[in-house]
Amino acid sequence: MNTAAVRHLSFYPFVQAVARDKIRFRLDAAAGDLTTCELVWWKRSTPEEKHVEPLTIRISSRSTDQWTCRAVFGEEVHYIKYGYRLTDASGKRVWYNAVGFHGEETEEGSFEILQVNETDVLRIPSWTQGCIYYQIFPDRFARGGNGKGSYDSWDAVPTRENILGGNLRGIIDHLDYLQDLGVECLYLNPIFLGDFNHKYATTDYFRIDPMFGTEHDLAELTEKAHARGIRVILDGVFNHVGIHFAPFMDLMEKGAESPYRGWFYPKQFPVRIDPACYECVGDYPYMPRLNGANMEVRSYVQRVLLYWLDRTGIDGWRLDVADELDRHAVTQWREQVKRTHPDAVLLAETWGDASRLLGPDGLDCAMNYLFRDAVLDFFARGSMDAALFSDRMNSMLMRYPEEINHSMYNLLGSHDTARFLTECGGEVWRLRLAMAFQMLFPGAPAVYYGDELGMTGENDPGCRGGMAWDARNEALHLWQKEMISLRKRHESVRNGAYRVLAAEGSVMVIRRQLGEDCVTALFNTGDTPKTLDLTEAEEPVHIPPHAVKIIERP
Repeated sequence: MNTAAVRHLSFYPFVQAVARDKIRFRLDAAAGDLTTCELVWWKRSTPEEKHVEPLTIRISSRSTDQWTCRAVFGEEVHYIKYGYRLTDASGKRVWYNAVGFHGEETEEGSFEILQVNETDVLRIPSWTQGCIYYQIFPDRFARGGNGKGSYDSWDAVPTRENILGGNLRGIIDHLDYLQDLGVECLYLNPIFLGDFNHKYATTDYFRIDPMFGTEHDLAELTEKAHARGIRVILDGVFNHVGIHFAPFMDLMEKGAESPYRGWFYPKQFPVRIDPACYECVGDYPYMPRLNGANMEVRSYVQRVLLYWLDRTGIDGWRLDVADELDRHAVTQWREQVKRTHPDAVLLAETWGDASRLLGPDGLDCAMNYLFRDAVLDFFARGSMDAALFSDRMNSMLMRYPEEINHSMYNLLGSHDTARFLTECGGEVWRLRLAMAFQMLFPGAPAVYYGDELGMTGENDPGCRGGMAWDARNEALHLWQKEMISLRKRHESVRNGAYRVLAAEGSVMVIRRQLGEDCVTALFNTGDTPKTLDLTEAEEPVHIPPHAVKIIERP
């Protein structure tokens, strides 16, 4: 037995409170090492009453098997002691507890759970599990209303300065299109008064930028989207502001005497537009950082969060550069938001492992760039084989509890990346296969505006072109609709188990299953046709090159 690979800790995420009387236990072991794993638990007051729960392998990578079980205690969990019976392929059996491994079971040195409180329970809005997002860069999606204004041509090459005139009214005018596509939640890049066309340099968080419309327009958009079964979340940029944000302008004017000195991280006075004078995001002088440890800043951001939730009925927030935010501030904001809006989602932006940002006292889910990175390497670039791709995806799924995995924002592209079709070298079949995989994988798939129409573009600003309403790839658009429809037809795809049936060379076979509802997908990224035998198929299944074969049951 490879005891060095066995790992369990008596707190989240290895001990995850599903409810006050239900716990999901997790134990990691070397891949293929253990044949059985059993949880043995008892109450501190009644050690003679032992309870046994078998664990099963939830998911495996090349190096690790993740064993889990869900134990129901019949009352609020308190003063529980426990350990594990482990058996390997040779028949060797050991007892594992907080102090190590033993030949005999012992109560000494046991793992222990003292109490499970309400705030320990992982609560994620149920609507986010499997939700289909659609990201809109407001200036580039659609012009609405009278269309007046001094704008660049809609098909102009995107730059970091040009304005195309997209607005909230334009989104309202295209809600039928979005409903027909099948999306379930709109994520809007910043719409508050700010500098630059991207609006990540906020000037006033309580005012919609006039180039996008008014508060009334946002309320109308939310109301009409809800009537179509579509939710709306906004971009919350609270790590930094623009240089024309009133408190920062006061700091520049009054220096060390400014009452807003503590709102920022000044390094020297007088304060000039220079990163040497203050901390700023990405060392970019036009975006000074807010000090999230400052209680006035926390209170201010809290008011912003609740103002738009209360006034316009939005369904949550995406928090920009969440991994740079003050962790204690995030916890406070979560508590305040969830107190009055328990179904509001708090979505984190991060480009790596999001584990430290998520959990009972953190954010609900995160943008899953780890997903995008792996999908790019396998489907777009062909730089790794199916076995390595499968291992990367399984290793990613191991990072988070099931509820979080089903809510992760799984994207192919965003306003901060090159368009996926550009990454594919313009080969549409690669994007088609990636779309299919995205819609069949656990999580919340996210479409970046225009990807479904075949838009291309290098990284920012190239990826931010005007929506290709008049230059669409209609076949790709229909394919995206069909993949979304497939996801909606099968509960197994939204909430079922995920298994990899085969992964070798250019071929990967995955299955989503929930009871009798089952979807199997066979992907072939290679240049030659493949034939596979599936146990449930009466005949071998043939897959053409550069194609996906989907089998639905029932």
